[in-house]
Amino acid sequence: MQAIDIDFFRNEDAPGVARLFRQVYGEGYPIDIYYRPERLIEENVAGRVLSSVARTPTGEVVGHDALVLLDPATRRYENAAGAVSPDYRGQGVFFRLMKHNVFDYAKRFDLEEILGEPVCNHLQLQKMCLQMDYRETGLEVDLMPAAAYTKEQSAQGRVSVLLGYFLHKPVPQTVFLPPVYHDELDYLYSGIGVERTFAGTNEDLLAEGDSQGKMEVFSLAQVARMAINRIGSDFDAFVSQLGKEAWERGMEVFQVWLPLTSPLATVATDILRLHGYFIGGLQPGWFGGDGLLMQKVIRETDWGGIALYSERAKRIAEMVRSDQKKVK
Repeated sequence: MQAIDIDFFRNEDAPGVARLFRQVYGEGYPIDIYYRPERLIEENVAGRVLSSVARTPTGEVVGHDALVLLDPATRRYENAAGAVSPDYRGQGVFFRLMKHNVFDYAKRFDLEEILGEPVCNHLQLQKMCLQMDYRETGLEVDLMPAAAYTKEQSAQGRVSVLLGYFLHKPVPQTVFLPPVYHDELDYLYSGIGVERTFAGTNEDLLAEGDSQGKMEVFSLAQVARMAINRIGSDFDAFVSQLGKEAWERGMEVFQVWLPLTSPLATVATDILRLHGYFIGGLQPGWFGGDGLLMQKVIRETDWGGIALYSERAKRIAEMVRSDQKKVK
């Protein structure tokens, strides 16, 4: 058994990362920069991607894990893009990669927030995350495309992921809990170590003012992600138009992030439910406050194919599934 070195990314690692991703995912991984050495170098130099690599003594790249920048203003990163060569599995390589990513990069760059989305087609990654104090706060239904798992035949269809974080800067907040999700959000906030003052509101939409937000479309994954920055009187029309554009572009999974620091989160939540959206979970620190994830999927969800390890994750899945049934 060769000794495997876990290290920060070097430019000469990039071609090896591309070979690794083709070995593990074929051409099915939904983010293409890991297949393009020049782009991966560029992203690491810019700090938009922070790659950890596993190398053999000869310099062969046999593992990769990354932190991906989500918000330059808050330097919020997400753990993603994990892969280990089939020839080097069962040696704890990926666990060491994740620890390097979550702890060594956090220390090197003084990071304050790292999110994570462990997949639910097996339990190993969820177990690893919990060993690193991962906090589970939601379930993203059918997020990953089946094509990403075709080569290794590790899933029959789209794959759901847990939502949560490894590291979060604890800043006290006042959040407005939509009454329809009071119990669910009360449970999600419990045990994650944040200081929150809960407020409720039934205010109508503002008489004036436009909604503001942006939509990211991940074509290979067929996912549309909409982040709402301001909830205005036109919210129904605003989110309907974004959904229409995403539908016309062939998206199958629709996500909307609402700011829970807005007193208008309640009415926006009710509107989304009328459009078939159901709860996904929450993320502390989103929008400088907290974000509520609402989601909608086109295909029937294979709930029996979602593997969950912790009792908390199982309870989260129950609340998500129950709400999905209610809005259909």
